[in-house]
Amino acid sequence: VCVCVCAEDSIKFSLPMAAVSCEEIQAAAAQCQGLIFAVPAIVHRATYSGRSIIAPNSEFKEGVVDSRGYVPVEWWVMSKTQALNETVIEGEGLTLLQIGDRTVRFSEAANVAEDFLMGPYASKWPLTKVLDIGGAAVKPSFSEDKEVPPIPCHVHAGEVKDGRCSGCGKLEAYFFPPLNVAPYNQDLGKVITRLGLKEGVSQQQVLDALKCFALDDSMYDLLHVYEIQPWDSWTIRPKVIHAPGPWLTFEIQIPQDDYNMLAWQLGQRVEPGPKLAESKCAHQLRGVADEQSLLEQTVDMSLNLDPSFKQQWHRPCEVLESGDWGRRIRIFHHEFYGEGFELRPGGKWSRPADKRPFACIVWSGRGSANGQAVDVADPKRKEFLVTPHTGLQLHNSDGSADLLLYAVFPFTEHFQ
Repeated sequence: VCVCVCAEDSIKFSLPMAAVSCEEIQAAAAQCQGLIFAVPAIVHRATYSGRSIIAPNSEFKEGVVDSRGYVPVEWWVMSKTQALNETVIEGEGLTLLQIGDRTVRFSEAANVAEDFLMGPYASKWPLTKVLDIGGAAVKPSFSEDKEVPPIPCHVHAGEVKDGRCSGCGKLEAYFFPPLNVAPYNQDLGKVITRLGLKEGVSQQQVLDALKCFALDDSMYDLLHVYEIQPWDSWTIRPKVIHAPGPWLTFEIQIPQDDYNMLAWQLGQRVEPGPKLAESKCAHQLRGVADEQSLLEQTVDMSLNLDPSFKQQWHRPCEVLESGDWGRRIRIFHHEFYGEGFELRPGGKWSRPADKRPFACIVWSGRGSANGQAVDVADPKRKEFLVTPHTGLQLHNSDGSADLLLYAVFPFTEHFQ
């Protein structure tokens, strides 16, 4: 199944944007009772393919790839962050708000109406994505069993400048929403994700695997394997090695796009020579001198080998309230915060006004939010911003299916 999320809009990044006024933004929000709807921002990647859920993306082939040879695998939600692919397209990853009869970049709208749109939380606004991870099943070098590939093993340790990783690496977290609901209607069976290192793995083993980039899959075999369960979440600290598994994933993170890929795509090989050297330089080293320096700068062995890794960083969803109408759940933890609103057929529920802004996506179903139609099948009605000090009134007007919405809030400064 392919749930179109306006992938065609992702090629229009470089179009000039007309200036927008604070008054126009306020008028658009007033017309929608404090909500501002958006056009989904689709981001293409060269490093992994998907299950063709958010857009056709399961193969790197003509008619699917863009001009760079990338496939559309990520939906960036209410994003003010530029995507930093190897080949950058200006504006890729930036959400377009629906302001009157035109669209305006969220980043530009926030510049002219920051207080109205963000309150005091502009610096704490996360980057949130829906990741469509997958592709054709492959056989790893360490196993006879085929598996649908994950995102390649990588870490976030900050941007590389003058051979050194600078700043903080990207902190992120995952929530695994249910897929046995419309429009996905999928039973994926057992799906695994690889996070952190197995007990007993040594630095030398990691170094050896780094040197086998695109020659074998040894790095994947060093990682701890966990089975994905819907409604669970994980928080991934900077410098933790991870290969997110092939489940349609709701990801929240600090708003930056740094990475070092420690292994190439699972099951894929690159012949030794100029092409391998180019790929290793572009995706693995990314300005770092060599594998030894890469290991020292990007991998925190103590975090990766922590025997309490799952206990610390894994959480099932927390039910905050429930009733005949449905339930409200917490979907992100630690420095991040997110909620799910799951309404049964005919259910009505209200969230009191919050001083924080938050972004919502419609995951399944249709109904209304503050009297405005919301519908997973309508790309212009499936993503919206709830402006500060705005209550949220939800109604599931469908008589047969649940209405599922997931929301993300500004991140905190302190560990919770």
